[in-house]
Amino acid sequence: MKKRGKSALLHHPIRSLDMKKTQSLYDLMQAFQHTSFQSRNLFKCFEVFQKMLSDPACIIFLGLSGAMIPGGMRRVIRDMIEMKLIDVLVSTGANIFHDLFESFGYRHYIGSVEGDDDALRRHRIVRVYDALMDDHEINQVIRLLSEVPEELGEKVVSSRRYLEVLGNRIEDDGSILKTASRCGVPVFIPALSDSSIGIGLTFLHARKKNSSEGLIIDQIRDSFEIAQLKRMAKTTGAIYVGGGVPKNYIQQLGPVSELLFRRESGHRFAFQVTTDDPKWGGLSGCTFEEAKSWGKIEKESAYAAVYMDATVALPLLVGAIFQEGKICRKRKRRQFKWEADRLKSIKFV
Repeated sequence: MKKRGKSALLHHPIRSLDMKKTQSLYDLMQAFQHTSFQSRNLFKCFEVFQKMLSDPACIIFLGLSGAMIPGGMRRVIRDMIEMKLIDVLVSTGANIFHDLFESFGYRHYIGSVEGDDDALRRHRIVRVYDALMDDHEINQVIRLLSEVPEELGEKVVSSRRYLEVLGNRIEDDGSILKTASRCGVPVFIPALSDSSIGIGLTFLHARKKNSSEGLIIDQIRDSFEIAQLKRMAKTTGAIYVGGGVPKNYIQQLGPVSELLFRRESGHRFAFQVTTDDPKWGGLSGCTFEEAKSWGKIEKESAYAAVYMDATVALPLLVGAIFQEGKICRKRKRRQFKWEADRLKSIKFV
């Protein structure tokens, strides 16, 4: 590494944030490039976000973990799909269940972390940190999900296909799943059974009288389908909200491509919003430098990470992109043509 002199090191002064001159989220994000700590890291994520959106061939994957819908992020994620900021969604089952929960007209309510949880249980109210839900309403949605959509003729499907059909049945325009189905954005839930959607489908399984009845969600078919998206894309970008299964599922596309298609194909762009620390060795906090060793991102990739609550960081990033405006208007929708579990083409429309 080339040594740098004192004058080169002391070249860019920190600029005090001037809120009197900050008129928008975009202004604030630009000002963060001259601050320090997590505010500057947030700007670095914004820079990577702009780069992946500006690449005309890039397919963008969003990995969604954490309780984002109870946290009030439903419309933010829905608008990311509507405004072409992402092309593929990989989510925990819980986030999509919470989206469906609101699609059926139910709501999350403001609560407190200091409440009496025994009293909440007596009233059949469940708590997600400081958000509350009616347990009877949750069970009602679970029962509704135990019915196979009539439009789904197949008995064995990927989660992508199941969720596509489910999304087309939803009437709520504010729904993440409905918007994804309408816009042709594939939604994958690689750990579907680990959610209330999985509980609903367990009811369906329990009612079977013979093996030919019911519905099988083939998660290996999911892996094959999403691998084809990576194979057909010239470049890819990844956004990780939290970590967990969605992060690993998107990150492993590099090694999968190498094994399945004999093609080294890490992500070219990536950024993460997380509260997890890398020193504990878990995937949710692991760095992009570590990901390079696996071939999960390209050697010359652009990446950044910000360590803060996603319910703060995500609206700031998305709001700043919306207010900049030009990238959203110029970017084309990615249209995926599927025949069963085979991806036939990707068109830019």
